[in-house]
Amino acid sequence: MSPPAERADAPPPSFVRNLARTLPFMLICGIVGPIFLVIYLASGSVPEIGWMLWTGLGVTVLDVVLAVAIAAGRTRAQRRTHRLRRTGRRALAQVLSVEQTGVRINDQPLLELRLRIEGGDVTPFEAESRSVISDVRLPLLYAGPLPVLVDPETLEWEFDWDSARPASFTAVGVPSAVPADQRPIADRLAELDSLFQRDLLSREEYDAARARILGEL
Repeated sequence: MSPPAERADAPPPSFVRNLARTLPFMLICGIVGPIFLVIYLASGSVPEIGWMLWTGLGVTVLDVVLAVAIAAGRTRAQRRTHRLRRTGRRALAQVLSVEQTGVRINDQPLLELRLRIEGGDVTPFEAESRSVISDVRLPLLYAGPLPVLVDPETLEWEFDWDSARPASFTAVGVPSAVPADQRPIADRLAELDSLFQRDLLSREEYDAARARILGEL
């Protein structure tokens, strides 16, 4: 089965473009670093405040390193999507299980999914994924097989939401929402930190999810 059509002139994802978007945000979050550097240099490098130089450098370098890591992770994900939309094979994913993680990103739930993918010239296989699914798409997880795009060689895949058939939000037996997570907030924050450290969340997503969890206190 052929992949979905995509504009032939669609530019490939750019690491530089992602870094240009991420770095200013990280520098604002860690603004104390540049501020210390400016104060130290403006004072004429007074030895008594030499600690400001090293603290400022350390914080600023950390900001840059985090920005590079986030931009690299985002670029990898975008390049995979770009490649799958151009050369991927269509298949169907049967949702075997859906579990709540207790994390919401941009006010959408992050779910643990277990799927069985098959169809076309794709050898059937099972896959596990942590995916952010918007509230309006949640019913589709329970309404039958979902279309996906698959690389038959690497078995990389992603949902083809544009081809997913609409589902009735009031259909019998189709949940309209995922049950709320009842785990202790400390456990949910620890899991959120783990996701961020493994580059599965951007800084913006991490901050939004953390603020939401803390808002339940």
